[in-house]
Amino acid sequence: MSTAIHRASLEAQANAVLKKLLGSLELEVMNFVWQTGETTVQEVTDVINYKRRVAYTTIMTVMVHLVDKGLLTRIKEGKKYRYKVALTRQEFIRESAKSRLQDLIGDFGDIAIAQFLEEAQKIDADRLEWLRKLVQEGGYESNTAEQDI
Repeated sequence: MSTAIHRASLEAQANAVLKKLLGSLELEVMNFVWQTGETTVQEVTDVINYKRRVAYTTIMTVMVHLVDKGLLTRIKEGKKYRYKVALTRQEFIRESAKSRLQDLIGDFGDIAIAQFLEEAQKIDADRLEWLRKLVQEGGYESNTAEQDI
């Protein structure tokens, strides 16, 4: 399987993972902030309201929750806050996967590791080789353009 196919597979997996990790409105907000780098509640509200009506206060609440989750930071500017990306898409996915894996190993110990290795043996040789290269090169985020995921 080619590198382009593996990258496309990673991109599809990333999008599916994001839909599992974030609520639909959270994901909509984050997609905008990941694209712009920083924003205000009003800017997000204006963009989302092109598609559907969502109250300013609802967007504000979601953005505060995203700050609490570590995805955004905020800086007070006068009476308003400016929100900035704290974690890229890839960083968020990697940290979430790492946390879940640590929890799984913490809960199940060697049984979890053994099951993981058993499942890994089912992966085709080309994909395993590609994954080994990714690990050696520091992970998928260095091999996938930021905006592709």
